[in-house]
Amino acid sequence: MTSRTPRRWVVLVLGILAAWLLGAVVVRLGLDWADTYPYSPASEIRYLVIAGVALTIAFGGSIASVLWVRRGRKTRR
Repeated sequence: MTSRTPRRWVVLVLGILAAWLLGAVVVRLGLDWADTYPYSPASEIRYLVIAGVALTIAFGGSIASVLWVRRGRKTRR
């Protein structure tokens, strides 16, 4: 176990937290935007699109963080 291992874990956890935080910000801003329109059946579609974009950002950022940390480990060896 090297001294770099804890730093990798910190970077990984911070990256995942940042991805989910960005997803939450997208939800908040997207719902604020969607609520500027009057309610209609199209509103439900807007809400689903916002949720899909937020989840894509959160999961994509989490996967990118894991891959980034793994790639950094392989290049240091």
